[in-house]
Amino acid sequence: MAERARACLFVALAMVGMFAPAQARDLAAYGPFGPEGPRMREQFWVLPSGEPGHALRATVFRPDDAPGAEPIPRPLVVINHGTSAATRLSVAMPVYYWLSKWFVDRGYVVALPQRRGHGATGGPLVEAVGSCADPDHARSGTIAADDIEAAVDFLSREPFVAPRETIVVGISTGGWAALALAARNPENVAGVINIAGGRGGHAGGTRNAVCAENRLVEAAAAYGSTARIPTLWLYAENDSYFGPELATAMAEAWRGAGAEAELHILPPYGAEGHDIANDRAGWNVWGTLADGFLGTHRPAQVAAGVSEIATAAETGAE
Repeated sequence: MAERARACLFVALAMVGMFAPAQARDLAAYGPFGPEGPRMREQFWVLPSGEPGHALRATVFRPDDAPGAEPIPRPLVVINHGTSAATRLSVAMPVYYWLSKWFVDRGYVVALPQRRGHGATGGPLVEAVGSCADPDHARSGTIAADDIEAAVDFLSREPFVAPRETIVVGISTGGWAALALAARNPENVAGVINIAGGRGGHAGGTRNAVCAENRLVEAAAAYGSTARIPTLWLYAENDSYFGPELATAMAEAWRGAGAEAELHILPPYGAEGHDIANDRAGWNVWGTLADGFLGTHRPAQVAAGVSEIATAAETGAE
């Protein structure tokens, strides 16, 4: 009799799971997995994507909280990676250590989701629409933005994240996706930083060749016709993927459609200007510009963190 009762209970619980709202079941599958690590409280997370049932893998970094205190809500930065068609499935989880550290030092929570079609997240590269000869850059950016928006909205519900204060940062195709997201004016996003953003660079493996670059300019105008949140655009003179002339044309198209774009063409950076976000030296190139951009809507606890950093710099501390 006891065995029969246990069997009935098991079936009943299974039925509850089957008929529970799909959204509730999906949300239960997302969140942190494993403990925080010593490096900026590094932790592995699973986040929703733009496709129901296809989860994104992500890295999350967080500033330290005061000992014994409850975590305070902090603004979120979501950093979005680029794409290499040749290595997209073999790439490691995105970290962008020096870029992430720059934000963590200023009091931000940093999340780096790996979009569909890349690395551990896997699956087809749905954000690559069309071919180099006939690309749909606008649609490609929109699909990638679906993943970013899903990650932002999920993390904005966490108690340690301050909603509606997120800064979305993107590099290369991630920068283009961030611009596509800006076109939606999502309520949780306060601004976008586009670092060397675009699609179709190094067409056919050739430096300074872009797949249908005129369509990038047209798509920038289309995005700009609806975008109303502030955007910062950072490109180096020696970027062989998306050079200064193309960057300027895209920014002008964006502005011409009614949107705000603060464009900076930076001096040549090392051997390849597309890498300005990859190392500590980049701080000296774009750090002041990013601080100025963020300053217009920086929350109080982040402003305090920046003051502490300035003091440390004056005393020679790291």
